[in-house]
Amino acid sequence: MTVVDERAHSILDGIEVPEGFRVELINGNVIVSPSGKPLHWKIQLELLRQFALHSGWEVAAEQTIRHPGYTDEPQPDFFAMPADVPVDLEGSYPGDQLALVAEVLSRSTKGIDLIDKVDLYGRFGIPFYLVVDPFKRECTLHCFLEHGVYNDALTFEFGRKIPLPEPFRFSIDTSAFPAYRSPDGS
Repeated sequence: MTVVDERAHSILDGIEVPEGFRVELINGNVIVSPSGKPLHWKIQLELLRQFALHSGWEVAAEQTIRHPGYTDEPQPDFFAMPADVPVDLEGSYPGDQLALVAEVLSRSTKGIDLIDKVDLYGRFGIPFYLVVDPFKRECTLHCFLEHGVYNDALTFEFGRKIPLPEPFRFSIDTSAFPAYRSPDGS
């Protein structure tokens, strides 16, 4: 870890986060964002529930992940990794061991999730990045990772199943995902 990396981590460790907010380190920027609405949590909970039906996966929501090669410290809305991967229970989850991450779009972090995190999760080597958009009522699965870049983005309307290839071999059913009443989230 470089001096800059150590400073970035010490800044994060020293920030007192107000109730209802979370802090992430993305591309050298400290991002403070409000917690999601109940709609946001319902989608996260549905992902947790569906993955729990399939053995062999450790899942979590809004937990810090760290990659040994980068200083970024995102907190994905959801992620899955093989259950046999060791986890430092007093540290963070290993970002280089995740098989899938998901972000649920919100007005406050939409640009970060659609642009910065596509690049970030690709650099981390995470094979699948799922963007759940409750405004447009659709999900986009970034996949076919090659040299840290996702080569494809497949879009599925809410109500359809998203087939996940190896190592998952099951589908995410989006029919239970709630959506905003209007495209602007009101």
